[in-house]
Amino acid sequence: MQKKYYFTALIFLLFFYLLRFPQEALEAVSFGLSLWYRSVLPVLFPFMILSGLMVRLQLTEWLPGWLLKPVCRLFRCSADGCFAILIGFLCGFPMGAKVTHDLRDQNRISEQEAAWLYGFVNNVSPAFLFSFLAYRQLGKPEYGIFFLACVSGSSLLYALMTRPAQNFPAQDRASHRPDLSVSFREIDACIQSAVTQTVHLGAYITVFSLLGTAANRIFPSKSLPGRFLAASLEITTGISFVVSWNLPLPLTVTLLGAVCAFGGFSAFAQTVSIASMDRKTALSYLKSRVIITLLAVSHATGILLFSLVCGFLF
Repeated sequence: MQKKYYFTALIFLLFFYLLRFPQEALEAVSFGLSLWYRSVLPVLFPFMILSGLMVRLQLTEWLPGWLLKPVCRLFRCSADGCFAILIGFLCGFPMGAKVTHDLRDQNRISEQEAAWLYGFVNNVSPAFLFSFLAYRQLGKPEYGIFFLACVSGSSLLYALMTRPAQNFPAQDRASHRPDLSVSFREIDACIQSAVTQTVHLGAYITVFSLLGTAANRIFPSKSLPGRFLAASLEITTGISFVVSWNLPLPLTVTLLGAVCAFGGFSAFAQTVSIASMDRKTALSYLKSRVIITLLAVSHATGILLFSLVCGFLF
């Protein structure tokens, strides 16, 4: 009951903010919608359709053995779980969660394997780390490898730390033979699912953009609570805030690695929505992101100390 009161109070505060600062709220909403329309929609929408078709047509079973076997042995996952891992690390958030959900929805992986995969397959893409973060925001493209080691490396380490004692059992394969017959109903179902999920993503991005600007009214951006909120609510704005603080470079890149590893509460809410998580699975996912963030900070600190000693990067 107490949580309901807090949530109600938050809604009224946002409603008051919309009435009291309409121009500022309009700019925040416009920024969120622009970010979704220009960056998220054109990149993710085709990937969502194609990945959905691959799962529905069971094309994941055509993964080459030289790629499938090492991944399955390393992580002790099923063949379909291997596909979710590859998509999650190559294509980035939220494709890992989306593919995992589709595989579970098609009964291609077990509920236990899906809950485990959610914990580490949902990461920012290497392209985001190299182009947006290292090149555009930090102005140091050579730091892309550093961020990749911090973010993706921490997720991989978490996967190895939490992998099962034995391989996840494969689901019934008799009914899962690849079928290349495509009907308009299958294509329409994939498009409808992709449309719904991308609209949900846009709504969450916009809401958290509004929350971020409203929070700055309560906590100034230069205060410690304000900085924490700015960095943790939404990943792209969080990165911009961290860069704008003009902190020493080692501290800046460490914080950036932590922001990317966590993904932001906006990404958390989007993942819970796109994967239709229940409360238990959502809390487990949040716990995994916190652990991965701590691992990323540890990795960043170790790499920076090594770099200072050997004269790399700095």
